[in-house]
Amino acid sequence: MYEMRPTNGRPMPQVVRRSRCARHAVTLTVLGAMLLASCAAIRRDEAQSTENLLTAAGFKARPADTPAKVAQLKSLPPLKMEMRQKDGKVVYTYADPDNCSCLYVGGPQQYAEYRRLALQQQIAEDQMAAAESEEAAAMDWDMWGPWGWY
Repeated sequence: MYEMRPTNGRPMPQVVRRSRCARHAVTLTVLGAMLLASCAAIRRDEAQSTENLLTAAGFKARPADTPAKVAQLKSLPPLKMEMRQKDGKVVYTYADPDNCSCLYVGGPQQYAEYRRLALQQQIAEDQMAAAESEEAAAMDWDMWGPWGWY
């Protein structure tokens, strides 16, 4: 079956259509890979930020330095805080199988401090965003003259 070209009305050979499909497939594959890489970078940055807070709060990083520990670490939900009971005590864990290949472990006191630090960091980020927004709103854009797109 032939496809008609809109410009001159002549039929397009099957080979040309296939090469266009291949180019589109390659383009979509490359774009998908770039999107996945950027998502992975964001996730890695967020994990690093969380791990910095955990360390500052007093959590201990326990490395997965044996095959058994690596297997157990990989069985836990990655990058997620979980509450557990161990020997009748509450223990909080945060598994990072990708960045540090370790398990962060802390008790209720460390968890409370982590939550306090995380809230403090969120407030600081919100205040920074608000200050940047106010600064942009206060800018006298008219002094730069007319903009070309309106």
